[in-house]
Amino acid sequence: MSLTDNPDQPVFILFRRATIMTYSVKTTRRTFFFALVACVAVAPQALAQDATSKQTTDPDDSTPKDEYSKARRELMVQAMEKYSVIVDGNVDKPAILESSTLLRYSNPLGDVADGLLSVYSTGPGERPAVLANMYVHGAVLNGLAMQAFADIHPGKVELVRGERSVWSPGTRYSKFATLPDGPDPSDNPALRLSQIKNMAARFEIIDGFREPNSEPSPHVLRMMSRPTYRYGKPDGEIIDGALFTYVVATDPEACLLIEIHRKGDVTSWEYMVLPMTIYSLEAKLDGNTVWTKPEAIVFGDPVAPFYTSSYRGDPGEATFRALLPKE
Repeated sequence: MSLTDNPDQPVFILFRRATIMTYSVKTTRRTFFFALVACVAVAPQALAQDATSKQTTDPDDSTPKDEYSKARRELMVQAMEKYSVIVDGNVDKPAILESSTLLRYSNPLGDVADGLLSVYSTGPGERPAVLANMYVHGAVLNGLAMQAFADIHPGKVELVRGERSVWSPGTRYSKFATLPDGPDPSDNPALRLSQIKNMAARFEIIDGFREPNSEPSPHVLRMMSRPTYRYGKPDGEIIDGALFTYVVATDPEACLLIEIHRKGDVTSWEYMVLPMTIYSLEAKLDGNTVWTKPEAIVFGDPVAPFYTSSYRGDPGEATFRALLPKE
């Protein structure tokens, strides 16, 4: 569905600012750009329960710390908990939000007052079914909340809100692939994580952002030093897995999953690259392109391979606009 397919659908044309940090040996340069964002409103459904969360931190942590920070986090978690994911048609065991595993961030220069990145999973240690990102704009866009979802599970997934189906991708951008030249995995979880980080360091992800009516201006995304999510079971087929987040400034634009598999006495490594942007992406492994995603400025499409839209709360629900940081 494009922006013009349904003229009666409420559509907002917005400009979102972000900041690219480029570094050299002696200088630091900030480049500002504007991204055209269009979003289609999502119909309201039932209220969810309150939730608390722990935060995944990074050395360059951008967690907001203003007076409304706690209330905003609670409202974002409540919003994300309205959704669940039906995996392979199994309505009896939906994937739900991992509210204790949240990467929280902000980017005031990009008018992002608050953001949460998390996953929907069917249980502890299981591979996530869907990756989710919700972020709230600041004063420039008056507290507008956006949401994005990318599928991880290789089979069928259906994102639902209450009784309503929101998204079930008809095609997909991402799939797992063999990661060659992996070491024999350590039996020690800490040492195994070090091995996983070394494998992740072999990747480079390039974002093809472009301003309206201009050519793409590719830039290399920065991988956050700590994984956002870790999963796996020592006695299962996936003995360890980690999700790494790639950012421009502090905004998530892509993620990388790395897994260690065991079948009998044989171990193997696999990876998947996931989008968190409407713009094009290119992933390189050891300098060679192994995955690409085309630009797709599409919002609210229920069968698109990557889903993004504005978030609309239920009647009577608190608004993010009332919880913006004071300038």
